[in-house]
Amino acid sequence: MDGVDLDKTIEAVRAELMPFESWERLTGESAAAFAAFCGYRDYGPERNIRRAVEEAEKDETKRGKRYRLWRGWAAAHKWRERAADYDTYIDKLKQAELRKTIEEQGKVHRAITGKMLKVVEKKLDLMDPAELAQGTVTDWVSTAIRAEREAAGLTTGKDKPEVQTDKNGQITFIPEFEGL
Repeated sequence: MDGVDLDKTIEAVRAELMPFESWERLTGESAAAFAAFCGYRDYGPERNIRRAVEEAEKDETKRGKRYRLWRGWAAAHKWRERAADYDTYIDKLKQAELRKTIEEQGKVHRAITGKMLKVVEKKLDLMDPAELAQGTVTDWVSTAIRAEREAAGLTTGKDKPEVQTDKNGQITFIPEFEGL
């Protein structure tokens, strides 16, 4: 193909079809410059060119030359901005994974709580209410409410249960529920 640069044509088509992330290799960025950027980018939030060079170059006599080279590449290829974009991207991935984990755990916890409450319900149906100590009922109610609210994401384990008791461990009721 006379007069047509196939690589430029492929790059142009690729740019149109595929979204480009700033931390990917830039057009015109050499393989060495991109490898250096990756070392800088992967150093993490405490990154700076000097630290990345020290990590990459074990020979102290070559560090100064490499530092100057990398500093030039960093300015020419906007390393700071690209690394910040990468950090944001990674953080979004981590947050999505954490959200997914929390949702899955919530499902498991709600299923377990549901099973526990069914077992307690069956046990209560078989028991003579007169045989239940007030403290036992209070503990069961507090535990059930706390577990249900935690499973629904309404509270954390640090929150106090809704059931109130007096100094003798007796449940205290608001007037509307007195005697029930």
